[in-house]
Amino acid sequence: MDEKSAAPEETERIKKDVRSSLLIVLPLTLLAFAFSPGLLAASTFGIDLGPLSPEEAPLLFAGIELSLALAMLLACKSILVRGVRLLFKSPCADSLIAVSAISAVIASLLLMVQMMLTGEALFHQLLFTPLGLFLTFTLGGKYLEVRLAARKLSLDEDEGVVPPGAEEMMAEHEAERRRREEEERRKKESEARYRELEALRAEERRLAELEARRARGEVLPAEEDEPAASDAPRQEEAAKTPEHTPLLAVTDNAALRFLAFGLLLAIADAALWQAMGLDLLQTAIFFFSVLFFACPAALFFASSFTLPEALKKCRAQKILVKNAGVFGTLKHISAIALSKSGGITEGRPFLATIVGEGLSDSAILGLAASAENGVSHPLARVLVASAVSRGARLMRVSATSSIPGKGVEALINGRAVRLGKREWLEEEGVAISNSLLTQGDQFASRGKIVIYLATGKIAKGLLVFSDEARSDMPRTIRLLESLGVQTVMMTGDCRTAAKRTAKDAGISVYRADLAPADKAKEVQMLQAHGHSVALLAAKKEDAEAASMADVVLAMQTGESEIAPDILIASGDPSHIPQLITLSRKTVRTVRLALTLAFLAAVLAAVLLHASLFFLGDLRFLPLLSVLSMLAGIVAATLVPLGLKSFKFAPHTLDY
Repeated sequence: MDEKSAAPEETERIKKDVRSSLLIVLPLTLLAFAFSPGLLAASTFGIDLGPLSPEEAPLLFAGIELSLALAMLLACKSILVRGVRLLFKSPCADSLIAVSAISAVIASLLLMVQMMLTGEALFHQLLFTPLGLFLTFTLGGKYLEVRLAARKLSLDEDEGVVPPGAEEMMAEHEAERRRREEEERRKKESEARYRELEALRAEERRLAELEARRARGEVLPAEEDEPAASDAPRQEEAAKTPEHTPLLAVTDNAALRFLAFGLLLAIADAALWQAMGLDLLQTAIFFFSVLFFACPAALFFASSFTLPEALKKCRAQKILVKNAGVFGTLKHISAIALSKSGGITEGRPFLATIVGEGLSDSAILGLAASAENGVSHPLARVLVASAVSRGARLMRVSATSSIPGKGVEALINGRAVRLGKREWLEEEGVAISNSLLTQGDQFASRGKIVIYLATGKIAKGLLVFSDEARSDMPRTIRLLESLGVQTVMMTGDCRTAAKRTAKDAGISVYRADLAPADKAKEVQMLQAHGHSVALLAAKKEDAEAASMADVVLAMQTGESEIAPDILIASGDPSHIPQLITLSRKTVRTVRLALTLAFLAAVLAAVLLHASLFFLGDLRFLPLLSVLSMLAGIVAATLVPLGLKSFKFAPHTLDY
């Protein structure tokens, strides 16, 4: 899941760039206010400004505001360039920014042309000042959003209390992240060296071929003497281009709708006013003015105002959300894959029973612990700890081999010792007595984990592990099903044990005898059927499946060996369906803010029509554009208050 989010260094760099742009645009906007509404207000109240009056030299002041607007656009160059680049590929919020900003400049330039042709003082209709406000609001919202994305959230940042094991877990996650980054860096360096070597070899082969053709007296085309130019540097440069995406995908989806609405409305209005006899220049001014209205400020403030409230509620329940943008994905979750260990059960297995044939319990435990010593599997650690606590003798192992999803084979005192599933031992030609098979099936039917031990080609006993099921899991499954979320249990246990565990948890769909790679395939299979999949897991064996899942959840079980998107440190599984409910309510809240901003933009467009129809000019154009922005800001500020009614209610169906 780490690959789906920006690296912390890249996020910090984007935040710095946005902050720098904001610090440039803000004073330029204040200057634009001084040259436009300020001077106009002075003239309105009868203050004699002499040659500084906008009516005396409107084009001069328009030129000054144009220079300020161009400086603002230059400060926001990275946003505008990305918006234009993606406009015809996959329009996003930046595309809407680019269209609106360019429309404001074009509309104002056309007004300046009209001033030159008619001599009218249309200085008060220019959109340069609203453009500055628009860019200021946009950068402010983007800064809040990227700051929220870069923020390192803690479980109890107000009280300063960290739950047991959380510090160690975060330290392990940080070390694991650095290790992956170092491996990725080395891999890229190795690939670069490999490409250089391949290019060198290809060039050597080309030159050798040319030399051979010259020796045969063949005529060579002139272009073959020059090596072809490589596009690799340009591709590498393009790969380095930063791509800042919003925390919630709904923002980009809304941007596309606003853009489509603005274009359709502007085209329809242009056709209408042309049919009514309005001159072409005035129609063009109106067209670009309506396009400028299409971008509400709430588009950039809705998520950055709403998400902190949702995160605050999560922290109060000891739920650590690694990336605030996960709410946008969690809202669409339609299936959840539950790993048995650490999900359905407590994730703390213990050795319950040893059954031997021809060997004592202590000997069986010593052989099993010796074979599993050094293996990272949770049951291996339990075996070694049990052997040490019971005083079993650990023997020297000459060689060992671990087969994922099957078991471990080791060479101890010159004899092969196998420890694993019954099916694997039978594949290896190990003879298992009917007594062991019967007892193993009985334990498995009660949901126990049964591991067989064999020396040579004969099974000598079995070890039975127990992992207590979570008592509140059946209620959690019912809550998930009431939300329309399909639940699937995945485990490496045999089918008999998996069936009993699934029945106790209230799960109807389960997958047994799964190796780590098989779990990842099961996740992919769910996605292939159109599901957005969340994975509840905590162990290293689930890492491959976690890399495929859309959202990774984990419980606090003393240690966590994967980096989850959401860590439920309280250990209460009923928080999972409530998190899905909270994410859906969060996205609905953002959509409500965008809807109110849309209505404000529509109202501004209607009033603009009335101004042109009844007054014959666009004298209120800047005022209406500013009011629509402020309405969007107010909507984005007030709507998140609706989240305050949501409350986590553990151990109850009432939420």
